[in-house]
Amino acid sequence: MVRGYLVAPKTKQLANRYRVVLAVLSLIAIIAQPFGIQSAFAVRPTSLKDTLSDSRPSTASNHEIVLDLSGSTTFIAGETVIVTFPAGYNLTTLTLTDVDFVNGATSETLIASCTATDSVEYVLASQVVTFTACSGYTAEAASTAITMKFGSNAAGGTTRIVNTTAGTSQLNVAGSYGDDSQDTVLVLTAGVAISATIDEVLTLTVAGLAADANCTTTGGTKPAASTATTIPYGTISTETFYDICQQLTVATNAGTGYTVTVYTVTGLDAGANPFAVGSCDGACTLTDPAPWGTATFNGYAICMDDTTGNAAETANADWAAAGQCGGGTQQFELVADLSGPQTPSTIMQSAVGVTDISKIGWRLSADGAQAAGAYTGTADYITTGTF
Repeated sequence: MVRGYLVAPKTKQLANRYRVVLAVLSLIAIIAQPFGIQSAFAVRPTSLKDTLSDSRPSTASNHEIVLDLSGSTTFIAGETVIVTFPAGYNLTTLTLTDVDFVNGATSETLIASCTATDSVEYVLASQVVTFTACSGYTAEAASTAITMKFGSNAAGGTTRIVNTTAGTSQLNVAGSYGDDSQDTVLVLTAGVAISATIDEVLTLTVAGLAADANCTTTGGTKPAASTATTIPYGTISTETFYDICQQLTVATNAGTGYTVTVYTVTGLDAGANPFAVGSCDGACTLTDPAPWGTATFNGYAICMDDTTGNAAETANADWAAAGQCGGGTQQFELVADLSGPQTPSTIMQSAVGVTDISKIGWRLSADGAQAAGAYTGTADYITTGTF
């Protein structure tokens, strides 16, 4: 028997081989694709924060915005840094002299239009401030911190930005300077009213008050509970300690933490009669807490007590366990007065995102010679997060 064989023409054999080669090359391309060249992306700045001088709603406040550039980023000629303030913040009266732009250690020359070399153009449009490095601008080293001041904290500044209503909002910094756009959170809270009344006969009025264990200060009378916005001492006697506490809770996801500072707006006074500030037992200051156990050493001051976390101790090492309210050597610190002007003292601090709870104890003792009258004041807590 003779078997037959079918032989494909030469052109058909070549076509089949071509198909095989294409299939192999396609498979190699699919396998190699993940190892190809990747697209380049900008990176986040190292940090961004905006510190307000006054966090009360509808109140004029300075802003100090610190943009910490990432490790390889340099702000150079032609590039921009664009700051967008949240809606409701009033920048309409802000002028060029109310703004500083500091790159690293260099305070740059701001101009309204790029007509000079080695300068930075400043343009305000509604809520948006644009800084542009003009031609011939001398760049600083990479990874510097750019500090932008708005208000009377700028050299020659007189006009501040008016806050919006109470609550939280986001401030954004973007631009072509090299890093990604970044937000930070602004927190506006109502001021805390402090009140104390000294009767003309200098008698103590007590009505159904008992010591409250939630207020951990020791050695004084606790005349009343506080609220979120009041510290009501009522009518008090002289040469006697009075203690009222509040609880401060801070929760943030800020990558490098937060600070809380406190100050009084105009101290504690009754018209023309200021309440004596004092110095505790003679050694406490605006930055150094010290013991205060003698009521005849008059004035007013605060102590701190960490409940969750160690924010007060982090803010001031003197507020370690024994130095906190109710501790064996509880220590008090004077409160800065904005009308001084004095720098607000830091009372809570953390280097990481966290939820902290601390109590603040407000202590007061009136001199026997203190003039009669209704003494009032306002305290303000300023919370600043670094994102």
